[in-house]
Amino acid sequence: MKNFYYEYLQTLDKNQLIERIYKPFTKRKDLKFKSTRLIALKISYDGANYSGLAEYKYGNTVGNHIRNALEQSSLGSKIVYAGRTDAGVSGISMVASCEVKSRLESPNQSYSIQDNDYLEFNYDMILNYYLPEDIRITGWAPVPVDFSARFTCTQRSYRYYFDPEGLDLDRMREMASKILEMKNFYNLSKHSDKNARYDRTVDHCEIVEDDLLCYLDIRARSFLHNMVRKIFWVLERAGKGEAVDFNGVGIAPPQNLVFCEAKYPTSLNFIYNNKNKEIYKAQYIKSCIKFKMDDLRYKQM
Repeated sequence: MKNFYYEYLQTLDKNQLIERIYKPFTKRKDLKFKSTRLIALKISYDGANYSGLAEYKYGNTVGNHIRNALEQSSLGSKIVYAGRTDAGVSGISMVASCEVKSRLESPNQSYSIQDNDYLEFNYDMILNYYLPEDIRITGWAPVPVDFSARFTCTQRSYRYYFDPEGLDLDRMREMASKILEMKNFYNLSKHSDKNARYDRTVDHCEIVEDDLLCYLDIRARSFLHNMVRKIFWVLERAGKGEAVDFNGVGIAPPQNLVFCEAKYPTSLNFIYNNKNKEIYKAQYIKSCIKFKMDDLRYKQM
């Protein structure tokens, strides 16, 4: 069965295909470095064309592309993510901790940005050269040697975007308040790990109205596999006025789900590259124009 990645490749012209195939294998000359250091990376990706974030052998995953970029740039290879996202799910401000080469003899090992951090390699620009356009490193931050993007994280945030037409938002909010009271999410998760513990505490669960679309804003220290998408499925059924059977919970599609934030006891201070900012600005304007055109087409129908 041909998947969404096959369909995505069909949209590329000959030169784009050659660039995508050849570029990852143009290994950079070994960087001249004086030491290694641990840093945090901020990552943004459109998950539509990928089989999730986690690395899989021969898989077209976001993680595989990032590892390839680390190895081809000769920056490093060890990387740990704040969370995992399934096929089709996107990420904004996903955090990863990564051991990389450094230009400095004694690199900063604190959360605060120091003057010599600005003398470092442009980690984001180097990695982005080897990454597809829909996977971007948007910044990097200094961190202590004991920092872990996964284990130091105290809260993870997701948004699930949806069209409110035909849905009773007040009923959805009533169900969201019940989700906050729950302590066991066995019926609201995929049982992919036989050793999983299903006790969880949801810190925040809110339906937010935002222009044309609404979204579920949900936050917790950790989530079970498919937990957010199953929770939204329940909320949507409540919004339609349907009875909810927690013994037969379905799952919402992945495309509307976005990993939005990872929080830590000490805030991370990211260094951003102005060149990247200009690129993102141009892409943002382009996407806004497309949105307006689609909006006009819809209103004329």
